[in-house]
Amino acid sequence: MTEFKNLPTPPKAAAKPVTDTRHGKIRTDEYAWLRAENWQAMFRDPSILEGDIRSHLEAENTYMKAAMADTEAFQKTLFAEMRGRIKEDDSSVPMKNGAYAYGIAYRTGGEQPYFFRIPRDGDLHDPDLRTVLLEGDKEGDGKAYFDLGGFFHTTDHAYALWSYDDKGSEFYTIKVRNLDGGHDLDDVIENTGGGGVWAPDGKSFFYTEVDDNHRPSKVYHHVLGTTQSEDRLVYEEADPGFSSASAARCWMISSSLISMITRPRKSTSSRRPI
Repeated sequence: MTEFKNLPTPPKAAAKPVTDTRHGKIRTDEYAWLRAENWQAMFRDPSILEGDIRSHLEAENTYMKAAMADTEAFQKTLFAEMRGRIKEDDSSVPMKNGAYAYGIAYRTGGEQPYFFRIPRDGDLHDPDLRTVLLEGDKEGDGKAYFDLGGFFHTTDHAYALWSYDDKGSEFYTIKVRNLDGGHDLDDVIENTGGGGVWAPDGKSFFYTEVDDNHRPSKVYHHVLGTTQSEDRLVYEEADPGFSSASAARCWMISSSLISMITRPRKSTSSRRPI
């Protein structure tokens, strides 16, 4: 590596003083404009970022690339070394459920896991027995960002709901896959926490919707073949200090402190238990 030479002029953010008074103290922030007023909405749709903020961030990125240009080869060497210490074709121990055993695995050179199943007592190492249900690398192909969420199958093994985030916002979209045909149904659920719980008949499921503060505050019930706007609100946690979650098997909706300290909480909802 060499010393920085011939760098472009560093970008300089414009000073746009904003003054406010808190607790009797006057505070002036010359760069408050860099915090977009619509920052919460921007997580859902990055394209709405204000032009002057975007231009400054892009200028910062351009400068960074120029400053680090002579380290590109070294960066690749470091990346290859770190990746070489990882078992790239790693896989989980399949979990038996009914007639099948479900597992997660990675391919050498891949970035995302894939979900598969084999007959309950089948040989994990027999490739002819392995049925790939969802290919993470295929789903994320061509996307600048992609993160797989959960994968949850019905008790009759006919469908599975799966989720993904392709913006980096952690607002997950849920889709439903036909496990026999390998295709997704028309059902699409936006702005979720990424998980869900199937009803016993496999024709509907429950999920949590995430609000603007990324708090899972509402639990909805979705029936296959309907739109998200038709989903029934099952429970809403009105206290902003708590978040909600739906739990499988025991059909329980739990509330927990967002500070990650959990405790039993008396429900103030007039709704009857499910």
